[in-house]
Amino acid sequence: MKAVAVAAFAGALWCCAPATAAPPAVSGQLLVGFKDGISKNRQDQILGAESGRLSQRFRAVRNGRLAIVRPRPGTSLRVLRRRLSSRPEVAYAERDYLNFASAKTPDDPLYASQYALGDSPDDYDIDAPDAWATRTGCAKVAVLDTGVDLDHPDLKANIVESKDKPGNGKDDDKNGYVDDAHGFNAIKGKGSGEDNEGHGTHVAGIVAGRGDNGTGVAGVCWSGKVVPVKFLDSRGRGTTSDAIAGIEYAVKSGAKIINCSFGTSGKSDALHDAVKFAKKKNALLVVAAGNNGENIDKSPEYPAAFNDDNILAVAASTSKDKLASFSNFGAEEVDIAAPGDGIRSTYLGGGYRVLSGTSMAAPFVAGVAALLKKQESDAKYSDLRAVIRKKVDKPPALKGKVESNGRLNARKALAAIGDRVD
Repeated sequence: MKAVAVAAFAGALWCCAPATAAPPAVSGQLLVGFKDGISKNRQDQILGAESGRLSQRFRAVRNGRLAIVRPRPGTSLRVLRRRLSSRPEVAYAERDYLNFASAKTPDDPLYASQYALGDSPDDYDIDAPDAWATRTGCAKVAVLDTGVDLDHPDLKANIVESKDKPGNGKDDDKNGYVDDAHGFNAIKGKGSGEDNEGHGTHVAGIVAGRGDNGTGVAGVCWSGKVVPVKFLDSRGRGTTSDAIAGIEYAVKSGAKIINCSFGTSGKSDALHDAVKFAKKKNALLVVAAGNNGENIDKSPEYPAAFNDDNILAVAASTSKDKLASFSNFGAEEVDIAAPGDGIRSTYLGGGYRVLSGTSMAAPFVAGVAALLKKQESDAKYSDLRAVIRKKVDKPPALKGKVESNGRLNARKALAAIGDRVD
């Protein structure tokens, strides 16, 4: 097929300009208190009858009648909790809630200028410090873009490294790719994902700029592994065929979250097949909605406008919690908004730059998805997507602009993922 050119959504480039959340809890276990007079043997019988298994018994509290209990295979935590709570011998069966002292902020010198992450009373941000009090490490994320500055001091520690030796022309790790020591160059078909444009480096810093290291900025993920996948060239353009090769590599690398800050008005069945391939491998694609200021329900941009349920399409919001003037939108095709206007992040040469675009909004969502995936390793793409779309802040200006009517909230999503998976 004839390849369709796709472009990055940022800056001057065409593609890249409620109820109270449940408290976070430990995955897969309950605290169960038995009533007076219930012997240890009877406790074991009750747990066995309800498909629970004893993990630990506290010897002194409740005189040996308090236990940590896990569900047996095939039984969800929610079902086990309901069954045990209904037993007359059980005083309570509750989640093992996480406790923490306070919100956590990094010592990175440019963090103060990162309005999207902070915890402002004006509430235009994603409440990252509250989420960081629970978790700062993330699951692997592939950044399908112009590549990443592999030596950037705020990114180097978070870039994936394979067993391939760079530049020797061999597939040392036997994964089918030559010289992919640090991600992959889909344009050349070999080598690492080194950036020569800057867009991908900026995106990667939003996802996983090394946090609390006294350097530069903080990403949503303070630690984790970014897979740089270069398919856009030094002009920010790439072919559909290279995008497909990039998705294939990202999936084969084991990434379950793929950031796609690019798009095209050309609908490609081949690119759609790649999206479906990612879905079969349980991978979530977080996609920038585009920077034309248009309703993509009526004027589609792809891959954002594909209807597959492993796509999260993201619009850009501002520091006033409004839809950015450049941002595409759509009450049907765009899922959520995230900050994308005036975003400071990493750039080429170890530097930093402020850019605007839906390209900047998407990696905030990808970073939160990676936090959730690290918190709940069994979470499917559908779990991540459902929680992120549902647990949002809903500023009036976004109503009718995106399907969720809301803007990303890291704290709410992280607090809810355990119940979704359990």
